Parts: sequence; C-alpha cells; structure tokens
Amino acid sequence: MKLKKSELDEIIAETEKEEKDLMKASEKATEGIEERLVNAYRRVRSNTRNGLAVVPVERDACGGCFNKIPPQKQLDIRMNKKILVCEHCGRIMVDPNIIPSEA
Repeated sequence: MKLKKSELDEIIAETEKEEKDLMKASEKATEGIEERLVNAYRRVRSNTRNGLAVVPVERDACGGCFNKIPPQKQLDIRMNKKILVCEHCGRIMVDPNIIPSEA
C-alpha cells in the first residue's frame, strides 16, 4: 500500500511540473490571438467530453462528432481562409494535413 502511494506521489510530482510547463506555453501562445477566439476555444474545450476543441476532418466527417461535412465546407476548411466550426458539436475543424504527424 505504501509502495503504491509513493509511486503515485512520484507520478503526480512529475506530471505537475509538465503541466506547469504546458500552461506557460499555452499562455505564451494565446498572447498573439484575439481574446474572443481564445474565449471561444476555451468554451468549446470545456463543453466537450474528451477536451478536444480543434479536430481534423477525417473521411469527410468531423473528427469530434463524426457527422458528415458538405463538400463545399470541406473545401473551405482545406483553404484555411477562415475558422470554421462543426454545425453539430461546435468544435473547430481543421485540415488533417495541418496537424503534424507523429513519427
């Protein structure tokens, strides 16, 4: 029992440091973005089950709720000219090629 507790405390300490670093990076990234967009992002993120506010379009559907997206809207998303949200779940949709793939 004590061994498990010490392991858990160790993991929590490691993740707290990582979380603080990520929060600092998040604050730095939001400096150059309009406040209304940041607020919209935070609102969407807090309302989703898995915490994803920005999702890629996969197989002609929203990556969050998997509802089909019309071809014209898919073209607009690929063009990256404006911020488009899913009509069903409200998540911000992006072109899958904009997200760096993990090696």
